[in-house]
Amino acid sequence: MSEMSREQLLAVVRSVYDDHDPAPSGLVSRMQGVARAAAADLGFDMDVELMTLLEQSSTLAGTRSTEAATRSVYTLRFVHGQIDLLLRVAPDGDSSRIDGWVVPPEPITVRVLHDNGSVHGALVSDSGRFDIPDVPLGLVRLRLEPHDDRPPFVTPSFEI
Repeated sequence: MSEMSREQLLAVVRSVYDDHDPAPSGLVSRMQGVARAAAADLGFDMDVELMTLLEQSSTLAGTRSTEAATRSVYTLRFVHGQIDLLLRVAPDGDSSRIDGWVVPPEPITVRVLHDNGSVHGALVSDSGRFDIPDVPLGLVRLRLEPHDDRPPFVTPSFEI
C-alpha cells in the first residue's frame, strides 16, 4: 500500500467526520440568534463586557455529537477583572446541571440566558457557590449581576 499525501489523508478524515459526526442541525441559525442577542444587548447601551474564556476541558466522545450517550461532564473557567468563574456542566438526559463557583465570593445573581429564550437563575452563596439544575440543552450564556453598583457582564456562549 502506498503512502497517502497530506491532502488525501485530510480528505479521509473529513469524510469520516461528515459521515459519522455531522454538525448538529440548526447550528448556524442558533449561532446567528446568539449574535443577534449580543448585538441587541450592546444596542441598549448596556455596559456588557464579555468575559475571557481561559480554559475548557472535556472528555467528549464525539467532536460535535448531540447524542446523550456521548456527552459527559466538563468544566469551563472564565475571568472578568478580579472575578474568577468556574463552571461544571453535567448533562442529564434532556437537560444539564450547572454548578458554579465565584472567586472571590460576593453577592451576585447568576442567570442562564438560553437560546430558546428561557432564563434560569441562582444566587451565589457566601462561599461563592451556586447551582442551576434542569437547564435545557442548547446554547447558553451566563449573565452575572453584582449586587453593588457595577454593571452586569455576560460570558461568551457555550453549548450544553
